[in-house]
Amino acid sequence: MTNLTSPLFLFDGDCGVCQQGTDRMRQRFAPPVDMASYQSIGLDELGVTQAEVLEGPVLVRLDGSHVVGPLAVAELLRMSRAPYRYAGYLMLAPGIRQALRAAGPAIYRQRHRLPGATSACRAEPAPQDVE
Repeated sequence: MTNLTSPLFLFDGDCGVCQQGTDRMRQRFAPPVDMASYQSIGLDELGVTQAEVLEGPVLVRLDGSHVVGPLAVAELLRMSRAPYRYAGYLMLAPGIRQALRAAGPAIYRQRHRLPGATSACRAEPAPQDVE
């Protein structure tokens, strides 16, 4: 496990939508996190799986735990400056949190339909283990 000095937000560096969104978050939200494409780091060292990064962005916390998808964005917003932090708290409220957790992977797989998307934005579902 790598020792982090600040939380780490991982995104798909091959996807134009993800890259643009991350650039905007850096500029507007000013979260106190490091941001990197998941392709540029060793996921195993962070305890993050390939299947998880295919479900959405990942926020790796200082304690080594991590959260995936819209909940990663919610935690990132919660750490950001006002007024963005309030959106993060709202996203983590009971009911909303569960809805985001359920809808997140489906939304992430449709990102190739957003403006600025390229064919690299198409996320294939993670392979399922067969027994």
